[in-house]
Amino acid sequence: MQPAENADGERSFIEEARRKQIVTAAIEAIAEDGYSRASFVRIAARASISPGLITYHFKTKERLIREVLAHIEGRLDRAMEGGPEPLEGFEDGLRRIVTGHITHCASHPQEMAARREVLSAALPPALQEHVARGDDAGRAELIAFLTDGQRHGEFRSFDPEVFTDALFAALSSAPRSVRRRPAEEHGAYAREMADLFAEAATGRG
Repeated sequence: MQPAENADGERSFIEEARRKQIVTAAIEAIAEDGYSRASFVRIAARASISPGLITYHFKTKERLIREVLAHIEGRLDRAMEGGPEPLEGFEDGLRRIVTGHITHCASHPQEMAARREVLSAALPPALQEHVARGDDAGRAELIAFLTDGQRHGEFRSFDPEVFTDALFAALSSAPRSVRRRPAEEHGAYAREMADLFAEAATGRG
């Protein structure tokens, strides 16, 4: 049996709500039990549904993990956009990327823990390739952004790939860094990190 879809091939509201419930339960299970122990049985228990219902919607754990990553990465991307206000230039965009990422990590530690568990696990080859493609796309997008900032004269001359390596490394450490700090320090930490990279990009400081 296939999940019900409407005439346009779209899932119903009920179908989408059930999938979201399963994804949320999967994030909780992965964050608290680890990737390898987050079985359909454990996830179903958290969602108060039968394991068969997870199979009905996702067929395999690999498909469910893809959906989990898409959910987490989508929310993280939106956080790094910094809200609906128009950008005031490339420096503003860079600051939003940094502060948005760190703030989201601080506000959603369970999602970040689940993401870390998945990315550090021994994934099946197809899922490894999926993760690698996403990482490559994110790097390419940031490199293009930095290059445009240089072309418009807002950023100084530097190697965008080297800058991207440094920024990715800093953002990857953000979940661990915010866990070590009290909540009242998270905003200052995000601003200081944004200042650091903005000054590095513009040459001002």
